[in-house]
Amino acid sequence: MAELTPAAAENSSLAVADEPAAGAESVSSTWSIAAIASLACGIFLIVPFFAGLAAVALGVIGIRQANELNMRGRRLAIAGVILGVLNILGWIAYFKLISEISGPGRTVAHHFIDDLNSADSAKAQSECLANVGPDRLMAATNQVKSWGGVKSVAVFYITSDSANGVTTGSVRGFVRTPGGEHLFQLQTVSDDRSNWKVRDFSLQ
Repeated sequence: MAELTPAAAENSSLAVADEPAAGAESVSSTWSIAAIASLACGIFLIVPFFAGLAAVALGVIGIRQANELNMRGRRLAIAGVILGVLNILGWIAYFKLISEISGPGRTVAHHFIDDLNSADSAKAQSECLANVGPDRLMAATNQVKSWGGVKSVAVFYITSDSANGVTTGSVRGFVRTPGGEHLFQLQTVSDDRSNWKVRDFSLQ
């Protein structure tokens, strides 16, 4: 029986060491583009919803590529998914807060303009403080009528300020009529944040 010389034994052991272990999977040196794009989209938290949805979708693709194709970027994809979810939830909470803050002002504006559009000056008067007289409301009703009526109302700016239990606000927007768009502004007031009144208004 032949014996291995020391040099041959050393070469044999090196050859065995260089062979991959049975069942071991090699990780590709190729990065997952989806994983990288997912993280990039997730970082753009300033972009509402779209960046978040893209980050989640690309992150899922990146994770699948890492698992099934042994591509690199699994951690980037996971980070992208997390940031994408935070983006979506954060913007939902933000818009919900804005809706709650601006809701009363929008409601007052829509009711008041609708009353003028329906020529119901008495109902419009109920939306106002006593300093807004019926003659002024009648003139506003006639002005809206001369526009051909109101097709829709859009509010684009609302502010509010509270002091000594009284909340005042300003609502600006425009009404769409057959003849075009006309700006309006309402000055509102409330002493309990539930019963809002118009203390002044202008139509242009």
